[in-house]
Amino acid sequence: MNHDIEHALAAAQQSFTAGQFDDASRLLRSILASVPDHGEALEGLGYIAAGQGDHARGAEYLIRASAHMSMSVEQLNFAAKVCQLAQRHNDAKALFERCLVRVPNHIASLHGAAMSLIQLGELERALGILVHLCKIQPQSAEAHYNRGTLLGTMGRHADELDAYRQAIAINPRFVRAYVNLGVALRDLQCFDEALLQFKKALSLDPNDAGARTNRAQTNLLLGEFEHGWREYEWRWRDGSQSHGFAPSTQWTGIQPIGGKTIFAHHEQGFGDTLQFLRFVDRLSAAGARVVLRVQDALLPLLQDYPGAAEVIGETAEVPRFDFHIPILSLPFALKVRAPDLATPGPYLHADDALVSQWDDLFAGTRRRPSIGIAWSGSVTHLNDRERSISLEQLKPLLDADANFFALQRDVRDSDRASLALLDQRGVLRDVSARLTTFAETAALIARLDLVISVDTAVAHLAGALGKPVWIALPVMPDWRWQLDRSDSPWYPQARLFRQTTRGDWTAVVAALRTEIDALQSAA
Repeated sequence: MNHDIEHALAAAQQSFTAGQFDDASRLLRSILASVPDHGEALEGLGYIAAGQGDHARGAEYLIRASAHMSMSVEQLNFAAKVCQLAQRHNDAKALFERCLVRVPNHIASLHGAAMSLIQLGELERALGILVHLCKIQPQSAEAHYNRGTLLGTMGRHADELDAYRQAIAINPRFVRAYVNLGVALRDLQCFDEALLQFKKALSLDPNDAGARTNRAQTNLLLGEFEHGWREYEWRWRDGSQSHGFAPSTQWTGIQPIGGKTIFAHHEQGFGDTLQFLRFVDRLSAAGARVVLRVQDALLPLLQDYPGAAEVIGETAEVPRFDFHIPILSLPFALKVRAPDLATPGPYLHADDALVSQWDDLFAGTRRRPSIGIAWSGSVTHLNDRERSISLEQLKPLLDADANFFALQRDVRDSDRASLALLDQRGVLRDVSARLTTFAETAALIARLDLVISVDTAVAHLAGALGKPVWIALPVMPDWRWQLDRSDSPWYPQARLFRQTTRGDWTAVVAALRTEIDALQSAA
């Protein structure tokens, strides 16, 4: 090795050890200026970047280093973990596989490879690795737990339950395993058993936010609102979301609000904002000046909402306020009970000027029911695999004697060909290019006789507009739709159509078709 490079590497190592990262980086870059593919210099820069939280840059340096130097299994494993943090799972998988060529049962690399394979959608391969891990480490509660979470993702629920129970048998104080077991049991509608698992988790750690929030959602699903709303406040402590405001400034329903400014702000999805908007009016009725913050996509629809003095978008400057409140915390602060959920009528209205812009769509159409369809939600939603329907599965419905309009703003690649063909044949009109905002979608819904939707924002928009809406729900619905009922206290014009077999929409589509035919007969 060139003496100057050797000296620079030693000096960089000394600076790094002393915590002088800028000096170490400068020395390592000076090496790359003369030897661009110097492995040790690239690796050193990768370590520094990763240590400073810049995982994307760290991964780039470490991948280059791994191509130009001989790395130990530990070095390769570190580089792979940084790639995972940078969401470069193909690169992480390749690096873990290099580790496993040398040490086939290297525990950290087996686990890491499985986690990246899951992110890449290679679930069967990931499961094979986790099963192998459980064989070579039968007393690893973590391995059984990870196997359980993957089995749940794959819909193998009996095996999922067994894996969590094995993890708990090995480690009876494994709080996360109790929580996941509770969630799995809830999804199988074994509610008493699910609540028992959450109770066990909380007996071990009363401050476990995952156990608290999942117990809250279970109670809300069962209509136990008082307990559910209270414990749902733990969602801010489970690490999945943050509103960025001091807890001491949150309105909890105790502080007087007459003459005060309350900043009510959106959280979670579009549907949540549309659904919980109704409670903002109660703050104004109590004498508060309400500033409402909503997602930018909802702003054109909600900017003149009468229940708030001012409505702003998510990128606007936060105003001065006396109290703030996340919008899904309103039921807790207002002590909302089941009879309080209903609204006397529509609480949203479409813009008349936008409504008239849809005239061309209805010109010359034969007089028969005009029905809007939304068959899938956001792919990033945790429960999207359960709640969305493919367009192919809806075809028996679309044979009904009605004018159908697609209310999908974002059409999935897997549905594009089917939608194009249906649009061409005049069976299902594709107007996605014109649905630029929720205000436009609301205007189209105002022209329709009926909306049929899966559990997504369109269902809440139709409900808030007072439009008849039929909602297709999976076997285990979101808590807000509760259980064993075909109506909803949230929306008087809603009808709920529920799966009876997990993952099978056939009966739901058939029931929807029967009801459309009945509409025709009654007309």
